[in-house]
Amino acid sequence: MMEKYYQFAGVELEVCIRKEQMYREERQMGPFRVESVQNPHRFTFETVENLPKPEGSELVSDPSFRVYQQKEGTVRFIGPVQTGWETAHIRAEHRGNQHIVHLKASQFPNGIGMKTVLSAIEAEHLVLLQDGVIFHSSYIDIGGMAVVFTAPSETGKSTQAELWKQYRGAEIINGDRSAIRMIDGEIYASGIPFSGSSHYCENRTLPLAAVVYLQQAPVTSIRQLQGAQAFRRIWEGCSVNTWDREDVQRASSLVEQVVCQVSVYLLSCTPDESAVLALERMLKE
Repeated sequence: MMEKYYQFAGVELEVCIRKEQMYREERQMGPFRVESVQNPHRFTFETVENLPKPEGSELVSDPSFRVYQQKEGTVRFIGPVQTGWETAHIRAEHRGNQHIVHLKASQFPNGIGMKTVLSAIEAEHLVLLQDGVIFHSSYIDIGGMAVVFTAPSETGKSTQAELWKQYRGAEIINGDRSAIRMIDGEIYASGIPFSGSSHYCENRTLPLAAVVYLQQAPVTSIRQLQGAQAFRRIWEGCSVNTWDREDVQRASSLVEQVVCQVSVYLLSCTPDESAVLALERMLKE
């Protein structure tokens, strides 16, 4: 049995696969690899000809996954499941810290990569258990403080991160997603092993200075958001299992704390240095 250990956003992860040649550790997981863990979520991966059928009631039906309530925990079927669980490629059963993942052999003849692992582990739930939420954002390090840019897809999150790198020497920690976390009563941003189409994916946790919601505009302007407006802009970017009441409560409580403790800005901008200057002025005030 091959075993590898990882840590990200407070989550400890143990990946167990019977044959080492079946596993490919892709680049984004390297920064999160550790030698040992104390209390990990243990994921055992096995290939089978046919996925075991679910027991219990169906909780969620989505074109790309289905979730069933088991006697203990839940089971998720992942893949093209519009017509039923039988067409899934992955079956992930979750029981506390023990997780068994069955992979349909016909779909994984050459083994599995980390993308498959990450799709099976319910990372959004595991991060919430550590007082964090996965956040659709680009995350940069400005002098030891975190700033995260969020917006709908194709609005320019990665562009703004690159502008700060170009004009101010900021380091990009995550290009597509990060985790926002509560640690000892303070709000932090953490790198996680989800890089999207970018290659930025580092394991770094920093105090969160600002959340910046972006929108494209012909002229650059910026204003601070507060209360319900700030909450709504942050909530848009959170990855939450909306069918799980406890997860929704955890996430909403955390976002409320973020709104109370962290500056939230609406940056309407053009993709040039004027956007950097506008935000820089606000951060210095």
